[in-house]
Amino acid sequence: PADFGGWYLRADAGVGATQISDLRSSFMPGFIVDNPRFESKSLSEVGTFGFGVGYQFNSWFRGDVTAEYRTPAEYLAVQSYGPLFCGAGRCYDGYRGNVQSGVFMANGYVDLGTWAGFTPYVGVGVGLAHHRMKDLTDTSIVPTGGVGFAPSTTTTNFAWAVMAGASYSLTSNLKLDLGYRYLDMGKITTASIGCQGAPACGYEVQSFKVASHDFRLGLRYMFSDFGAELPGPTQFLV
Repeated sequence: PADFGGWYLRADAGVGATQISDLRSSFMPGFIVDNPRFESKSLSEVGTFGFGVGYQFNSWFRGDVTAEYRTPAEYLAVQSYGPLFCGAGRCYDGYRGNVQSGVFMANGYVDLGTWAGFTPYVGVGVGLAHHRMKDLTDTSIVPTGGVGFAPSTTTTNFAWAVMAGASYSLTSNLKLDLGYRYLDMGKITTASIGCQGAPACGYEVQSFKVASHDFRLGLRYMFSDFGAELPGPTQFLV
């Protein structure tokens, strides 16, 4: 059976439901924090905008490389500690910041056949996630009065993804793509938080893992009609 192929460009936009896990704090040597625990933590949803170039190797396999911009995700957390510093109760600090990310991936997909113009697929990807943690503040909620700030930091991590979706042939060259992706973007570590209005400062550093459930809508433009037969080997009759 003849194989088919061709180069293509892609552009995607979507929304990412970001997740935070394994949130931890560390403090300067010798600084004691009594029984700290995070009461809540979250990253807000983001918008995603990406583009890429790829090649359709045959009727069932294709690959591409992509670059993606992700709008800033708001970071919110509440940490409590005590009762060493807080009498019989617990003290509470609130944290707020923004995480800006860019993702660069190499992806491979298996197309599972075409029915009435629809082609479902599954895929995997590996690459890099670049994060900038900025505008991090630490505000004392109970008791009130203390505030802290951390400078911006950047982190580049290994990233991986699994994907599933379906494309629809609008024309022989243009395909509409609707897909889901689980994207793991590694760990983010903040700079040390400096304190103001507090009698002592532990120069806290926070770290957490970040991932996202992404839903994307995109277009793929083939430079040649998909279905055009690739040149085959020369045949000789003896």
